[in-house]
Amino acid sequence: MEKETTIRVSDAFIQAYLNFNVASQHEKISQLDSKERYLLLTLALDKHSDEDPVVVNNFLPFREEVMEIYDVQDDKETSNQFIKELIEETGDKYIDTDCIVDSKGEKLRAPYDKAEVREAKIDFISDSEK
Repeated sequence: MEKETTIRVSDAFIQAYLNFNVASQHEKISQLDSKERYLLLTLALDKHSDEDPVVVNNFLPFREEVMEIYDVQDDKETSNQFIKELIEETGDKYIDTDCIVDSKGEKLRAPYDKAEVREAKIDFISDSEK
């Protein structure tokens, strides 16, 4: 029986992913290593709405990386070593985001819904006033 592939991600990755549709994550995403950055962008493309202006804003500084991911999803070859490693690690033709787990080995939750986004924004505002 084959062991299911999992990719553990950092807490910084999780925070950027969860807040991708809440507020700017540019700085947090930039601080991730290249492999986690490509994985996060792939996950965000899969899970977040590209009609959400906050989501679109979070993709803009990483346009080149996003276009590389789209190329692979369109069955184009890539010379990007990080993308190749992620494809190989997930054992698929593409980067499989279903195998991502947190530091405790638990599957990631779905992105925040509208009510949760509102709460998170209120928390950000409250925290910035302190």
